[in-house]
Amino acid sequence: MSPVVQKFVISACVIVLSTVAGYLCRRRGWLAETASERIMTWVAVFGYSSVGFLTVWGTALKPADAILPLWAVLHMLVMTFLSLGLSRWFAQNRAERGLFALIAGVGNNGFTGGAFVLYLLYGEEAMGLSNIYILLFMAMAVLVLYPLARHYAEDSPQGSLTELFRRSLFDWRSLGLPVVLLAIALSSWGVTRPAFLVRWHVVDALVYTITPLAFFGIGLRLRLSRLAPLRRMIVGTALVRFVLGALTAVALAWVTHGLPWPLEGLRWKVYVVQGFVPTAITSVAVANMFRLKPDEASALFVANTVIYLVVVLPLVFWLFG
Repeated sequence: MSPVVQKFVISACVIVLSTVAGYLCRRRGWLAETASERIMTWVAVFGYSSVGFLTVWGTALKPADAILPLWAVLHMLVMTFLSLGLSRWFAQNRAERGLFALIAGVGNNGFTGGAFVLYLLYGEEAMGLSNIYILLFMAMAVLVLYPLARHYAEDSPQGSLTELFRRSLFDWRSLGLPVVLLAIALSSWGVTRPAFLVRWHVVDALVYTITPLAFFGIGLRLRLSRLAPLRRMIVGTALVRFVLGALTAVALAWVTHGLPWPLEGLRWKVYVVQGFVPTAITSVAVANMFRLKPDEASALFVANTVIYLVVVLPLVFWLFG
């Protein structure tokens, strides 16, 4: 078995076993499902922020690479608002509409999703480009996902859109935004990341701590009985993430050919593959943080990820392998 296949098998086992462990802990009464809210908040606020800070700081940024994170933001914005517009076809109430936009609009682009798939396809260079792709993800999570979740989680939202942004921006849970901005500044100024971080495999340790914690938290909230009532949202999420996501990515990549730094070669492949990965763990974390139907969020995440692994991923390897 090759090292790449070994990593894939290990990652799949970590994901499945962590989710099952969380599910069993709740079913047997060993841990309350409300613990998921604290776990997912820690994962989103401190876990992802620390990994994002270290990986962005360790990525050499070039002017031509700016197109990847900027176009990633554009893809996320287009997909989120398209999902919100389409939500009336799949959601039954106001809260479900917000959840649908949160789940269908954002993909799992990091080391538990698209970045790892691209590593399997094209190696370390693709993983590095994926780090650049998600450079502004935490910023967009704070500026887009937080206000969206806060708005639809409240029965009677108060205040203007400006007030909604202000509350999200200065919320303590928005730590990831200044952290990633600091990392971008350090990388741009040529400040070298300490060598001991690589020597002691700090990022690897964080990844293999945060990933099982995130899936454990999802397992705590997972109720298989929720899947049947959510079948319309499951189908809708799959159509938006895997069909509309791919078409949107190809269209936006084509637009860049009129710009000084077009997406070509490996960068084009990274952008398109990242465009139709399954829904993001961060979306589930945000749903938990703001109490926007967290049980349904976990069920939708699991269903969408299974559809990707069984149906979409084989096509990805066939088309891009």
